[in-house]
Parts: sequence; C-alpha cells; structure tokens
Amino acid sequence: MKQGHVRKRGKTWYYQFRLPEKGPDGKPDFDTKGGFATEKEAWAACRDAIKAVEQNRRVKSSKITVRAFFVEEWLPAIKMLVDATTYDNWQAFIHAYVVPRLGDGELQKLTAPMLVKFYTQLLTDGRIKPDNNIRMYEYWAKAAKRGQQPTPREITDACGVTIHAARAAVRRYRAGRIPTPKPAGLEPKTVRNIHLAIHRALVDAVTWKYLVDNPADNAKPPRVAKSRRPVWTPEQATRFMDSICFDRFYALFRLELTTGLRRAEICGIRWPSLDLDAGTLSVHQGRVVVSGRAQDAQVKTEDSERLIALDEETVGALRVWQAIQDAERALYGDDFRDTDLVFTYEDGRPVHPDSIRERFKRLAAQAGLPEIRFYDLRHTYVTGALRAGINPKVVSQRIGHADVAFTMSVYQHVLPGQDEDAAARAAAYMLGRRRTQETASNP
Repeated sequence: MKQGHVRKRGKTWYYQFRLPEKGPDGKPDFDTKGGFATEKEAWAACRDAIKAVEQNRRVKSSKITVRAFFVEEWLPAIKMLVDATTYDNWQAFIHAYVVPRLGDGELQKLTAPMLVKFYTQLLTDGRIKPDNNIRMYEYWAKAAKRGQQPTPREITDACGVTIHAARAAVRRYRAGRIPTPKPAGLEPKTVRNIHLAIHRALVDAVTWKYLVDNPADNAKPPRVAKSRRPVWTPEQATRFMDSICFDRFYALFRLELTTGLRRAEICGIRWPSLDLDAGTLSVHQGRVVVSGRAQDAQVKTEDSERLIALDEETVGALRVWQAIQDAERALYGDDFRDTDLVFTYEDGRPVHPDSIRERFKRLAAQAGLPEIRFYDLRHTYVTGALRAGINPKVVSQRIGHADVAFTMSVYQHVLPGQDEDAAARAAAYMLGRRRTQETASNP
C-alpha cells in the first residue's frame, strides 16, 4: 500500500491512497476523501485512514441514515438472535424515541455528544405515552362527585385502557391512593434501557463496517438510583396464603413463594418438568408476553435452566392441583385444550402472565396486605431464604442467577450484622490470645 498523496482541488484539499485489495472490476482501488481546509489536515486524515486500513478498521463512506440502519437493517438482523421480550422492547424504543429524534441524521455522523444531548432531551421531555392513571382518576373522580361509582368496564370504554388496568385503578382509588401526574421526561432507568439498545446496535454497526468506533461507548447514560423493592415478611406471606386457600391458583402462589421463580417461568411449567415423587422441578422454558400476547419461550439464559427441589407441602399442593386438573380434563373431554401446562383454566387454556399478575394484586388487596408486585414475591423468597441462613450460593442457583456475586450485590442489605460478625471473628482469631494475656497482666 502506497503512502498516499494530497492535492488541492479548488479551495479545499483531498487525500488519496491505493488500497491493498483490488476493486470489483479487478483494477486498483483507491480511498479518496476531500473537503479539508488545509494541506496539514488532509495529511493527518490520510495517515489516519491508512492506519485504519492496516488495522482492518476501514469503513466505506456511507450516507445511510440512522432510521435506515436501525429499522431496515439492524432490527431484522437481530430478531432471531435475542429473546422475544428483548426484541419487543428494543424495537419499541427505536420506533418511539430514536427514529423521531435522530432518524434523519447520517449514521456515520452520529457522535457521543449528540447521544448525550439526546438522553438529556428524553429526561426533560421524552414522555410520549399518555398518563392513563391520571385520565382514569379524573374520570372516576368526576363520577364520584355526582354520587356515582363507575365500573371498571365503564372506565375501560371511556379511557381506552385494559380491563385489568381499570380494575386495579378502582381498587387504588377506593383505598384512597390518589395518583400524581407523571413528569414530562422519561425515568432515568428507561433512558438507560434506550441507551443499551442503541449501544448494541452500534456495536453491530462497527462489526458491519459502517462505523470505525462506537459513539455510544463515550456517551454515558443517566445514573439510576438504587432502590430496594418492598417485600413481605414471613408473617405477611403466611397471611396471604391462608387467605387464598380456596383460590384456584393456590398451588401457583405457594410454588412462587417457595422457589422465587420468574413470572414467565412459573406460567410456562409443564407437567413433564415436574417430578412429584422426587420432589423436583426442571426449569427450562417459560411463557412471556410480547405486545400483549402470551407465547412460549425459552428461559432467559443458560444459567436460568436449573433443577430445583420442592418442599413436601408444596409437592402436596401440586398433587391436589393435578387431581383438580385431571377431573376438569375428564369433564371437558375433547373440548379440553391439553397443552401439558401445569397452570391452566378449567378448559385447559393457558394462563396469561398478565392475568396472574392482576389476580395477585386483587387477592393481596383483599387480604389487606401491603401492595407489592408479583415479581416482588421473588424478592420475598430470596430475602426470606437468606435470612433463614441458607447458603447464598444455593439461593443463587435456585433462582437462576449467573453467579452468587450478583445475588449478593442485590441482596446484601438483607443480611445485617454480617460485617460486625466478621470483625469480631477476625479480631478474636488474630488478637484474642494477646488480649487474654494483657488482661491477666493488668487485673
């Protein structure tokens, strides 16, 4: 490869050098770029371009826009590479936030400062989804002033929300929980998730030779304050289970509180994965929600695939549930939808994960318990297991975390006193004998 040369064309300078490979027609190929104000700038750019070729980091000049790359090339390419929920979230972020604000710009002109400015704008005025909670409350409050009690169905029709959302809203308003308007900007966590999608896309842009470097590497997303999700105490968990002893999905909630399964995992369990004689459950598939529809899917990661033991009472609850389902199968006959799923409705239809979430909210409210998410039952299990003295490594394996270090980084706060205990044990081991001698010599 030759060193290259620079020439003046009109009022600006350009560089040119021969590439090591030949062009499509078999003739020598050249890298040329112009528009430099001075000869010095052209030479500097030429040296950088030659170095990029030598390091196999050269990219061809392209006018492709951010919109075209993300929507027409990247999203179709990764659809089969990531799980359905991740893809659904990423494509929603791209269409809702990235394309409207950055889509018309050229991909190769995207810079870290531009991304930082974009994140700042999202934090300030990025919210595009309507504040349905406020809309529902205003409708409910107006009706209440007239002495009426609107039904969830009426709220659904008036506000364009799901029946699940309307039912949950009515429970909140009747309990005196009045919503406050959401800010115009997005939450830092949402902006951070958008950044993760952009970063992954630009990693591929570098790999596909659209970009030399990833501008998202130097565009730091907003910090997300760590928060501790509320969990139930053992007494509250027991109170909940006692209050739902006759609920159809008693066994599901008991299994959740004794294993900490993810919602997708517990809704996707099939009978062949359960060995009630051995008291074990094999976790390897789930049931996720994509664009509002439930569908079967593999578990999140390889670490999520695991075999876990079940306690005797949970096994007993599952045996009772199995007998109920067998009786329903016999009753419905050919109309029973036999899917092998453990948790179903009377006719064998699979449970929808969102329906289980809303059912939990309703049952917890009826029991007079503090409001937590269904996912917080997982946190409740982990918290209880660690406080019961179970080895953190065992807990980490049971809930499907990649390693115990991650588990402890999330749940270290639930083990108060460990640092004090470590200090006392270390001091006693290192200096205990000396302290005894000093005490004896100084009575």
